[in-house]
Amino acid sequence: MSSVQQSPELYLSGLRPTTPVLTCRYDSKKQSTPSNMIITPGLFSYAREKEPSYLPLGWSPYVQPEGQVYFAFEGNLKFVTDAYLYTRESQDRVVRFTKTARKAIEALQVTIPATAEIYLLPYDDEDCGYYIVDHATHTVSWLEAVDLDQLGIPDVVSDSHLRYALEELYWQHIEQFPSHRLQHLSLAVDDLIAIFIHGEGDHLTSSNSTFPYVAKECKQFIRVLEAAKQRLDQSPSVCIVARLWSVVSRHRLQTHYAQERARLSRDQLILDRPEPRRGIMFAGASRALFGIPRAYSESLKRLFSDEIVYVNPWRDFMRGCREEWQQYLTWSLGLSILNALSLTMSQGSATIGHLSLACCAMTLLSSLFLLLRFNDAHQWCADQAAAFLSSRRDASSGYRPTALAFAAPKAAFIWAAFLASLQTLVWLERATNAYALAAMVGVAVLVALPWSRWVHKTSSILPRWRSEAEPEGIFKV
Repeated sequence: MSSVQQSPELYLSGLRPTTPVLTCRYDSKKQSTPSNMIITPGLFSYAREKEPSYLPLGWSPYVQPEGQVYFAFEGNLKFVTDAYLYTRESQDRVVRFTKTARKAIEALQVTIPATAEIYLLPYDDEDCGYYIVDHATHTVSWLEAVDLDQLGIPDVVSDSHLRYALEELYWQHIEQFPSHRLQHLSLAVDDLIAIFIHGEGDHLTSSNSTFPYVAKECKQFIRVLEAAKQRLDQSPSVCIVARLWSVVSRHRLQTHYAQERARLSRDQLILDRPEPRRGIMFAGASRALFGIPRAYSESLKRLFSDEIVYVNPWRDFMRGCREEWQQYLTWSLGLSILNALSLTMSQGSATIGHLSLACCAMTLLSSLFLLLRFNDAHQWCADQAAAFLSSRRDASSGYRPTALAFAAPKAAFIWAAFLASLQTLVWLERATNAYALAAMVGVAVLVALPWSRWVHKTSSILPRWRSEAEPEGIFKV
């Protein structure tokens, strides 16, 4: 697309840059009102059909595989819109903004290639969203200079990096409008199949692959693409191919594919972002809670490395959290019963018993709250997980408050179990005397010491042995 430099604002009256993401086709608030109808004799059969609704000259209707009707115009300049042209108001708006676009292109001396088409979406009588897609270059462009923030496009590090963002928008356009000009599309299905084959193999040989689909999903998509490759003259095949190309383009944009510093591992940080300040209070609380909050904080940071979340690791993480909370909820009920019996029989320390019961209550309440709050979190999509992690991350404290909440059930139960175990010492002291109790504790320490050294030596050997002999000969990165 070539042009002579002039001020676009003089000619783009009412035309506003937009993208396929900003069309909000899935967020429409319009509602239908079904009503009763009379079926006339032979309707759609031997009798004549009703007189069809007429469209402006040059416009034709098409249907996207999901069911959305849209309209395309063929001519020297090609247009496409999902405004409902069967209504007079939409017709008038689209025709008027089509003329506006033609005048602007002529005044700006812009050459639109034959492989391009212009998308129009009238908002009202005064404003209309637009963008230009080129089927030859697989990119989206506009008639004026636009800012990335203005269009909701992520920041980039180079022109080649920006191209992946524009390619993603192009493929989203094809997904939304796949039913016309099928013969002019270059879908490169073989290249897409090769990418998914690599994604499958990468997940099978690496535990931190950045590819957005796991091995099982890649295998299924390869089968789908092989079938779609035989039916590229059908819009459903074009739609699914475009959708997968859009995912691949977004993946390359997020991983800085082919850039100086590419993301090669899922938990690898490549963006220059300030680290949260070291929290002395959090460090002390984490130590008091057996280091559990710190472990959760690190896990949450890894899940949202450089503000990217992968849906399968997120779901695995939340599934593990829910299982842990359910487990300690059950255990806390059992320990509460033991504490209650101990207090009833007056065989132990009332203070220790009440403290242990309080910790059990903390385990019970925090587990119930977390299970209800994150009832379906293990089924969230990537966008939902990203929204949650983004909202919970603080510039100064990171994920520390969330980590403390997640750690509460386990840490409180450990304290409850520790306090309850002290009752055993109290019982022994009352059953015998303090000297006999001290002797038994000393003997237990002496017996346990050699075993603890053996366990330490064994545990230091086992991880190295496992890494040298992976099962079935599969090497994990």
